[in-house]
Amino acid sequence: VTRVTQSIDKTGVGAAAHAMAIQVFQVGGIVLLALSTVAQTVVPNDMVQRFDETRQRMVGGPREARGSVNRLMSWGFILGILLGSLQILLLPLLQKVTPLQEVREAARVPSYLASLYQIINGLVFIGEGVMVGTGSFMQLSLGTIVATAGCLWALKTFPPIFGLTGVWMGFGVFNVLRLIGVAIHQFYNGPLSLRVLKQKEALEQPAIS
Repeated sequence: VTRVTQSIDKTGVGAAAHAMAIQVFQVGGIVLLALSTVAQTVVPNDMVQRFDETRQRMVGGPREARGSVNRLMSWGFILGILLGSLQILLLPLLQKVTPLQEVREAARVPSYLASLYQIINGLVFIGEGVMVGTGSFMQLSLGTIVATAGCLWALKTFPPIFGLTGVWMGFGVFNVLRLIGVAIHQFYNGPLSLRVLKQKEALEQPAIS
């Protein structure tokens, strides 16, 4: 990314604008990344069935863990929208960090894209935290490899056409591919997907003679 950004122009405007957009991106990214750690802790804890002394009943299990995943994903989506909106509102202030008008202009669209990507980040960071919590390391690794390959392709294709905005379009490709990997895990082949849960429950039911 750094090499592509520096090759956009020889004046340093692109690199400076990219640094400004990265600052916008990291404002919400740090908060959303923390939620990934929460998912890594909450989900495996909820997957274990145990007796709750307070409620005097059994709690936990795959179904309850799936409910926790759904709640966490909802919070990630909501926080992504809120943080992205907040970043857009703060853009006029952030653009005052440089007196150079050409840097401000070059950073405008990438900064908007950085704010928009927070919605995807809210889902991706928590979804990948769930994958860690369920021990789906191989699928997480493969998804990251595919997303990285897509990002490298985008970095070769888009910047010559769109400039610095093309670099940030590459980030978008990277995050969208990661989101697709999360969706596949949660809806198709993950241990907490409805499809897998129904298959396990069908096998656990006693055979009807």
